[in-house]
Amino acid sequence: MKLLVLGGTRFIGRRLVEALLARGHKVTLFNRGQKLDPFGNRVGRVLGDRKNPRDLGRAAHAGRDGIFDFLAYDAGDAALAVEAFAGRTAHFVHISTCSVYWCTGDFPSPVGEEDFERLSDFEERPSSIEYAYGYAKRKAEEVYAAAGREREFPFTAIRMPIVGGEADPTLRHISYFHRIDDGRPLVLPDSGVACFRQMYVGDAAETLADLPGKSVALRRAYNLACDEILDLKRVVAMSAGFLGRPVETIPIPLAVLDARGLDRSFSPFTQPVSQIPSIDRAKAELGYRPTPFAAWLERIARWYRDLYRAGAPPQYAHRERELALAAEYTAALGAGAP
Repeated sequence: MKLLVLGGTRFIGRRLVEALLARGHKVTLFNRGQKLDPFGNRVGRVLGDRKNPRDLGRAAHAGRDGIFDFLAYDAGDAALAVEAFAGRTAHFVHISTCSVYWCTGDFPSPVGEEDFERLSDFEERPSSIEYAYGYAKRKAEEVYAAAGREREFPFTAIRMPIVGGEADPTLRHISYFHRIDDGRPLVLPDSGVACFRQMYVGDAAETLADLPGKSVALRRAYNLACDEILDLKRVVAMSAGFLGRPVETIPIPLAVLDARGLDRSFSPFTQPVSQIPSIDRAKAELGYRPTPFAAWLERIARWYRDLYRAGAPPQYAHRERELALAAEYTAALGAGAP
């Protein structure tokens, strides 16, 4: 197949390109050429700006059988893609996010793909970072859905929660590993009991690579995630086990953290309510079978131990404030403070 990847130089995109090449496909990357990739002459390249319709048009020939778009973030990006690729590709895959649900502030748990339409009328909360990202992605999906109805645009939307794996540039799992490794207490905001699902980068890449040619997926959306329903308390305990380190956890209410102005980014898996995407549709229609969470968390821990040499992740910057508050909170509880 002739396949085009818009992006393809970072975390999920790189793994996808590797999976496509392993299947024998002819792959072309479209991006601005500002990030190096490891593919050498195994891939073709078209340099251009994702927001320039002329550049997109130049790349269209390389995606006759399928296009994967990691670079569409809003309705404007989606509209450009429809104009550039309608009638010129057999399958267009939009990389979306489960934040299209979370941004609404009112979703069932678990939340299925069909709930996207039910949640379409909600109050805008533009001060929320998750809101802004999820809302813009919702609007992009609405453009593709309209093009599917009106022009038979052959899109599939893939919605994912937090994606983890070896060499994840966000270092979210590493931010917890680093705290476990320093041997000092680890704060669990709101006891770390809100539930969630995450996603392994290898499962994302393999599932995406198998999409071109699957007619059942046309003009459909799919949630992808792990099978297990997780919480932060469990993830921290499992991480400590794989690192071979004991860990002391201190539960502190989010209200206390917020009152003290401690940025929640020190605990990137913290959320105020449960966020659980249903993966039943992907299992039934795509044959999706995710890797067990314990297996891929152990792979990340091994990568961290054997290969990670970049030092403390950005989320570690608040470590001393976090520890000071933990000590103050523990002392106040011991003294019977309300």
